[in-house]
Amino acid sequence: MRVTLRQKNLEITPALRVYIESKLLKSVRRLMKNVMTQSLPILDLEFGRSTRHHRKGRVYHAEANLTLDGTLLRAEVDDEDIRAACDLLAEELEREIVTYKSRARARERRGSRRVKKDLHLDPAARLYRRGRIRNEGN
Repeated sequence: MRVTLRQKNLEITPALRVYIESKLLKSVRRLMKNVMTQSLPILDLEFGRSTRHHRKGRVYHAEANLTLDGTLLRAEVDDEDIRAACDLLAEELEREIVTYKSRARARERRGSRRVKKDLHLDPAARLYRRGRIRNEGN
């Protein structure tokens, strides 16, 4: 996985870099372990302050873009603390990855069900076709 870390109006200290890597990269690698990809996944991370002059409120902005085989998974978070923003970003990105994986798994199962339904040899065993009961009562 290729990782790009950008900063905007913020200095990323070595301690903050270690925190980001421990929170985000480990969870993303764990979730992406079994996903077969044609190309290399690209993770773009951006952390920063929304403005330089504001001191209160949701000042810190965290953003993650994960590109998998042409599919873009995106997560954005604003918070009062950069570490809390990192935690929320990890949760939101994990949710996006799980949704992506479950969508692919459902598509595979749907195809498998269709093949199983079409492979029945006895015509009497195939009562259901496209959601309707066929030859019922005859």
